Amino acid sequence: MTWQHYAILHVAGILFLTGAIFAVFGGASDARRKFIMMAAGILSLIALVGGFGLASKKLAMPNPMDWPVWLWVKVLCWFWLSAIAGIAFRRREQTPRWIAMTALVLLVALVMAFLKPEFGG
Repeated sequence: MTWQHYAILHVAGILFLTGAIFAVFGGASDARRKFIMMAAGILSLIALVGGFGLASKKLAMPNPMDWPVWLWVKVLCWFWLSAIAGIAFRRREQTPRWIAMTALVLLVALVMAFLKPEFGG
């Protein structure tokens, strides 16, 4: 696959994963929980495969030891997005906090993707 295919997989996975997460935030019923959690897991995997494929093809970074810090930050953002749907189902009373934190994580991921800041010396 070309890097464009991986980019489409990555962005589509993140967009739909974000939709699933915000469905939880919107008060999805417990009856739909299994479906939403399955969808979120599959979409998270699609985003991960797309992201790593993109890093490997476009950025020529197959070895994690050679990754810049911004890519590691994006991996941490992916971990948050992968976990928050399950956390939000269990702790619904804290939904405003989860929304704010998820919006911040998405913003950080966008900044890392577009600006690719260098950290350190």
